[in-house]
Amino acid sequence: MPLSRRHLIAGLAATTASAAALPARAQFNLGSLINSATQVIGAYTAGEGDEIKMGESFYAESLSKSGGAYADRNAQEALKKFAQPLMAAAERKSLPWDVTLVNNKQVNAWALPGGKMAINSELVRQCQHPDELASVIAHEIGHADSGHGLSQIRNQALLSSVGGLGKEAISGWLGGGVLGGDVLSALEGPLYGMILTGYSRAHEFEADAHILKIFQQTGNDPAHADDFFRTLTRLYPDSASETTSLFSTHPGTQERIARIEDAASRQGKPARTASVPGWAELKQIFPSPKA
Repeated sequence: MPLSRRHLIAGLAATTASAAALPARAQFNLGSLINSATQVIGAYTAGEGDEIKMGESFYAESLSKSGGAYADRNAQEALKKFAQPLMAAAERKSLPWDVTLVNNKQVNAWALPGGKMAINSELVRQCQHPDELASVIAHEIGHADSGHGLSQIRNQALLSSVGGLGKEAISGWLGGGVLGGDVLSALEGPLYGMILTGYSRAHEFEADAHILKIFQQTGNDPAHADDFFRTLTRLYPDSASETTSLFSTHPGTQERIARIEDAASRQGKPARTASVPGWAELKQIFPSPKA
């Protein structure tokens, strides 16, 4: 049942009051406070059904804009097989999870709200080890699992590129209205730009942390959770101007590696070895470049 405005205000007040009661050291974790407030606002303004509708409405066009689905059924099936254990470990079981291999020579991947993901063919080629590809997919699952798309939509930085009538439609929807065609039309461009260039700093860190959550369930080795980010530093040195949703100036890749390594060091070795269905087939089609 949607929250009333009175409950919304009360929830935000409770969040603020709780923060005030924390020790000074704990209050420094502003990200936790923001996430708590965002969850309250999210419950009031938009639901999972809207996320699913966005993903289903934008998926085909976003794939087309990104280069189109890779025209090899065996490659598509291999990627879906590989991703299946990772998607099965997602927190939000009700999302219609799906992944598509995109014909694109840029090393990138993205996720729409509602669990719709895309992995570029060149990214698969650059992966030397299955844990590298698994970490990318787990990262994108993290964005959808955490509802980052909706959080970014509520960010004025994203809405600044929307015209007047579009902003009016979106404001009505965020105020409790129905996600109609006018809202979807207004959101399509900004949302596609966002998934290509990356989420906020806090959201990228959260999606990185999600890699280890997924690995804990699937048996992938947490010691390899940062391997693909190391590959990115080799492919795109600090002097490069290229920015993608994986290699983003917010946050810096070296900082992301350090955070993942720190978290992985506190996570024990997996009790079982991850299954990697489809990996051999993917590497036959996209052999990794020689080191």
